Amino acid sequence: MNKKSIRKVVAVVAATMTSMFMVSSQVNASAATPAAGKSCTKTQYGKVLKVKPTSIQCTYNGKTKKYSWMRVAMTASTVKPIDITKLDKKDWPKKFIIGGVPAENATTMQTKWAGMVDLFKTELGIPVEFYSASSYAGVIEASISKKIDFVAWGAMSYIVAKLNGAKIEPVGLSKYVDGTTSYTSKLWTRTGSGITGIKDLKGKKVCLVSATSTSGGLVPTEGILNAGMTLKDMTTSFEGTHDNSMLGLSTNKCEASFACCVIIGESTLKDMKPAEYKMVWESGAIPNGPFSLNSTLPASFKAAVKDIVLKKLNKEYFVEKGFNGCTAVATCIIIEDKNTASVQEVKDPFYDYIRAMCEATKSSSCKA
Repeated sequence: MNKKSIRKVVAVVAATMTSMFMVSSQVNASAATPAAGKSCTKTQYGKVLKVKPTSIQCTYNGKTKKYSWMRVAMTASTVKPIDITKLDKKDWPKKFIIGGVPAENATTMQTKWAGMVDLFKTELGIPVEFYSASSYAGVIEASISKKIDFVAWGAMSYIVAKLNGAKIEPVGLSKYVDGTTSYTSKLWTRTGSGITGIKDLKGKKVCLVSATSTSGGLVPTEGILNAGMTLKDMTTSFEGTHDNSMLGLSTNKCEASFACCVIIGESTLKDMKPAEYKMVWESGAIPNGPFSLNSTLPASFKAAVKDIVLKKLNKEYFVEKGFNGCTAVATCIIIEDKNTASVQEVKDPFYDYIRAMCEATKSSSCKA
């Protein structure tokens, strides 16, 4: 074969290989591209991605035990807007009572919820009260006995409340400024403690939040089991709130503490110095708990509350109306802190992942 022929063969082979590589790359890229109906992972659970013309969210199917991307609305809600002034208000309650599981002390929670209280007062035209409970069990019991109408739950406490007879229905869940609807559980210890992760907790004093807390009880329990231990391998103390769990670390009551969403050096934890503490473990994504509504309330009243939550409990509306002193979207606080942007509609099956975790950990606190 002469040199000219050899060059032709080499050219053909090179072109063929390039073509095969491009096709292979396109197939692999296509397989890796998230899309409705395709598989996702446990660490992606709750994550929302914009995929035109809609968006998709990683969900968990309790029956198939699989994670997959599901198409969701691009906007905060699929619920059609309503004119509250035209609703039949004859059987509406005389007042509306709202509350949430105790992430912090009651006074701090009331301050952070003030904007939402004012929103409901203005839109519903009836008195709105904040229900203060010192424990997760207290909020669950209040919901079961219908002493509270609207609750911001952790995912696990919502499930426990329903299992124990609470007549509630999920309305929506918090959506953050980055588009996510999930958070994580973290393990904290003192700098220099020698604890580098969950695996080092055996024989240690450990603070948790509550047996019915998702990020402060259930998820840490799963993490401990995955590390080959049980809660019996350490001395545990349930402190009632996330801040209290951290305070247990600062007072040396515990050598390590599980908590979520805490800011060392601020608010209740203002006396703790950030340099003296470190995070040594973080869980995968945990779905934000739902805002739930007493399902026995009049249909027109529930429609009004859902409309307010899904259409008006957002930074833009707060700025427009001046709720909670909001003048700019970036700094506006609608509930908790400026990281919460709006509320996204949610249905009960979204929490099947937490139900599966209950089964996996065999937590007695998950049962009725």
